[in-house]
Amino acid sequence: MLLEENQIAFHPEDGLIFDGVKDYSRQIAEMLGLGSDSELFQAGVRTVLDIGCGFGSFGAHLVSLKLMTLCIAAYEATGSQVQLALERGLPAMIGNFISRQLPYPSLSFDMVHCAQCGIVWDKKEGIFLIEIDRLLKPGGYFVLTSPTSKPQGSSTSMKKRNMLTPLEQYTEKICWSLIAQQDDTFIWQKTADAHCYSSNKKNDVPLCKEGYDAPYYQALVPCITGTSSKRWIPIQNRSSSSDLSSVELEVHGNPEDFFEDLQVWKLALKNYWSLLTPLIFSDHPKRPGDEDPLPPFNMVRNVMDMNAHYGGLNAAFLEERKLVWVMNVVPVRAHNTLPLILDRGFLGALHDWCEPFPTYPRTYDLLHANGLLSHLTSERCGLMELFIEMDRILRPE
Repeated sequence: MLLEENQIAFHPEDGLIFDGVKDYSRQIAEMLGLGSDSELFQAGVRTVLDIGCGFGSFGAHLVSLKLMTLCIAAYEATGSQVQLALERGLPAMIGNFISRQLPYPSLSFDMVHCAQCGIVWDKKEGIFLIEIDRLLKPGGYFVLTSPTSKPQGSSTSMKKRNMLTPLEQYTEKICWSLIAQQDDTFIWQKTADAHCYSSNKKNDVPLCKEGYDAPYYQALVPCITGTSSKRWIPIQNRSSSSDLSSVELEVHGNPEDFFEDLQVWKLALKNYWSLLTPLIFSDHPKRPGDEDPLPPFNMVRNVMDMNAHYGGLNAAFLEERKLVWVMNVVPVRAHNTLPLILDRGFLGALHDWCEPFPTYPRTYDLLHANGLLSHLTSERCGLMELFIEMDRILRPE
């Protein structure tokens, strides 16, 4: 970090990644057989879960490539990775799946990335890898960069081989293929064949009971989920545009509902923006970077949609080219539309609004709560608790 005038600048030469973030990202793309990291989107990678993101430099670079990247890390009393990422204007939330599943449904992300994230993946009978398998879409990638696999001294190839043996055993059991290895970076690909799990002779990991999905901090389970889902669509088979195809939309219901929803929110956003314009624009830039428009500068960088429904507000922000990212929250008592939101390439999480949202204080610029109060039917909490939590999440002004 460098202090430049009155702002802290983060340079792409992140200390966690020795050759710099851009070179590291290009290396991953080349390991996937791509010409450059700008081709990741066309190759089906649109959403990335970055576990233990450090300064957030890798996520910042992926966001510049139009890939939605969510940083998760455990709560830290000091030096928080999540808080640092949010201060930089990057998507992040507190998350730790050492004992509990993350609040996302099966088949949520195209890539999961771990660079020295501190998780020992072959512990507890590979149950952490099974959770990654649950989160990955068919054909998705798990990228692991770890110095523990770095060869030292003599017989380097044998040492590296021995280091990876338990990991290789567990990944074979859950139908992953090690498709590339370079220096300390390994890339596995999840199978696109749902039948692999039942036909794999090396597999002693059972399938979960049908209908098991959309957990809200349930205990980790040693079984495979998502194989019977209608959403089992390999990332390589998706349309190249950012919008879902009619076939992909039909999996979630009536496509006409989604288009009507978008029109409603496009109109609403124009109304919001006209009301907000005197308040949120300034001649002083609130954030550094080439992507900013000329003055006046928009001071809203992130939005939390507390009852996101289909993610229509997020879609409207994108269509209107507003420079914000949206955390789409689906209340646990609402109809679970989070799979659709994630399939659209947006970010989101399940949440019970009788509990604190897993973020640090003063981390969101704008909260949007359409129809939220109808989901507060529990006796565990009332309006005052909800508004105190909203006050905690909102930044000053």
